[in-house]
Amino acid sequence: MARLARTTVLSAVLIACLGMLCERASARLAYRIAVSVPGQPRTLLYAEEYGEGPTLVLLHGLGASTFTWRHVLPELARDHRVIAVDLKGFGRSDKPLDQRYSAADQAALVAAFIRKRALFDITLIGHSFGGTVALLTALKLDHGPNRIDRLVIIDAPALRQDFPGVAKLIRTPGLPYAVMSTATPELIARLLLGYVRAPGRDASEADIQGYAKPFYDVGSRHAFVATAQAILDANKRRMGAHYRTIQLPTLLVWCRRDRIVPLATGRRLKRLLPNAEFAVLNRCNHLPQDEVPKALLTKLQSFLEF
Repeated sequence: MARLARTTVLSAVLIACLGMLCERASARLAYRIAVSVPGQPRTLLYAEEYGEGPTLVLLHGLGASTFTWRHVLPELARDHRVIAVDLKGFGRSDKPLDQRYSAADQAALVAAFIRKRALFDITLIGHSFGGTVALLTALKLDHGPNRIDRLVIIDAPALRQDFPGVAKLIRTPGLPYAVMSTATPELIARLLLGYVRAPGRDASEADIQGYAKPFYDVGSRHAFVATAQAILDANKRRMGAHYRTIQLPTLLVWCRRDRIVPLATGRRLKRLLPNAEFAVLNRCNHLPQDEVPKALLTKLQSFLEF
């Protein structure tokens, strides 16, 4: 009986130790790294790394952070090194109270991040505003070492389009800052998720808290408004004229019923990009990594394995 007890204890200890090793092996690497570009002060960007293998760099959309990838990141990290980055002004990155929040400003910082981390042959994946940033980053890194191997662009406002009327309220003097300064972070998150998810897809409390957390920093609220205004300012007729020069294999993923960046925008983008394929997802609005993560993963994995 005593021998059995000792064996049981030793087995439990061994299992616990193996569990600790497994936990360490899967633990994320999280860090903030200083990057500098002409015309901007030094900026600390926050990033999280998971897994090993070919490198994927993930860029979130407006009002989001690395949190937005939580449903797809673990599966991608099974056979890839996945680096999720918080853009300037979002998540845990620096949030200066300046106006340098355009897609071009962000692309310069992402390009500097890629150079500083000595990343090569990456697949750059961008959702919404992050998709536009990814395209501009590819243009910035086009001449030189093979930094980017492929692109994935998800529901990105990368071309001239009509935005829903509520988006135009951003241009009303004083109004967006008044709303952002008086609303609680949780209310901001609820409003944003209600806007980007398909009707009937209610957000869980964990989702609300995850998206709300960065908005406790006043800099996040400023960054949101400044970025939204920059998106509208860039929404011009010749927007995207240089995309034709991007020769990289590109996967465009669009929600069929996207009410923010319509499917037609994605189809037009496909015609501009010389080496692009187009995938359409059903039952989602503008946030497929939250709404239909399995369907999005299927499209991503098929493209990444090719």
